[in-house]
Amino acid sequence: MKVGVLTFHRASNYGTALQAFAMIEALRALGYDAELIDYRPDYTECTLVERKLRDARNIRTVASILVNRFIYGTAIGKKYQRFEDFCGTFRCGDTICKTMEDVAHAAQQYDVILSGSDQLWNENITGSDLTYFFPFAHQRKVSYASSFGVAMLEKAREAVIAPLLQDFAAISMREETACGIVRDMLFADDAPPVMRVPDPTLLLTAAEWRQYGHPGLALPEQGYILTYYMIETPVLRAITRKLQQTTGLPVVNIKPSKRQMLQHEGVNLADAGPAEFLSCYAGAKYVVTNSFHGTVFGINFGVPMYVASLPVSVAGEVNSRLTDLLAWYGLSQRWITSAGEAEKIDPGQTLTGLDELREARRADAIRMLRAMLS
Repeated sequence: MKVGVLTFHRASNYGTALQAFAMIEALRALGYDAELIDYRPDYTECTLVERKLRDARNIRTVASILVNRFIYGTAIGKKYQRFEDFCGTFRCGDTICKTMEDVAHAAQQYDVILSGSDQLWNENITGSDLTYFFPFAHQRKVSYASSFGVAMLEKAREAVIAPLLQDFAAISMREETACGIVRDMLFADDAPPVMRVPDPTLLLTAAEWRQYGHPGLALPEQGYILTYYMIETPVLRAITRKLQQTTGLPVVNIKPSKRQMLQHEGVNLADAGPAEFLSCYAGAKYVVTNSFHGTVFGINFGVPMYVASLPVSVAGEVNSRLTDLLAWYGLSQRWITSAGEAEKIDPGQTLTGLDELREARRADAIRMLRAMLS
């Protein structure tokens, strides 16, 4: 059976790149002839390109570029190149698609087309692009771990996408809130089933992920506190400071903030690509993050993680993704909401029962994936 996967796969974001890779590898491990439909919309392609002064349209952008160059130097360019190289390893279809019509044409060569994972259905990211809802004819459409990224949709948005989702043979979502949104929209007797499944990165084991790490990356041998701040916040700083005080471990920062760079806080890996990201998780003793995939990889590698909220951003309200994920894996106590809570952290607290629950969810997801595609 030939499966075409439509997802975000070209972006300088660790979770985005790794979930696309994992989706294809998991399908191929199950015996499917799977590849990515090579859709390259401008809103993802632009994230792989370093900003140039000649393209700046206002003084504010010029200032931002100059500040980043001063603080990060050549690290930004190295990071983009590492992402570009990693994306070059993906199994993709022969046709580069720039429009929905291109995708519709390319989709016809597949027995099944699969939308997922990541925030493909978040209009704050994709705008008016409905391509990930497959608004064209095909014999079998399914989704795996797709996400709206938010806890609720506007009624106008629901009216647009409900007829498109009705045409799916099976729908699986990454968050329970997203399952609820779809079930409320598709309440007819003939509506496709809606299931909750883990992110594709959790379909691969930690041992499998270690194979793709950077073998020569120099990291503290005794272990370290790994920070992965999507946006740095006072709560994240408080958690990191508490862990340093109580464990004495050094800090490694992947995606370091400007403040971390200027104050030379720990080991700053501003040039890290996906391979370096994986190696950082493989050796970490603790993780401090407000990233969804930063939390996912903590779960997969069994690293005690402390998770704080992400400020409302251009992607909209996204913290429901984090709280849903932690609750599903019995880790709600890892959600830290204030600096005061951070002071009460006990680094000796273990992840009781996580290994068994993670493996059970992985096995269930593989069974559901087979059923969706059959």
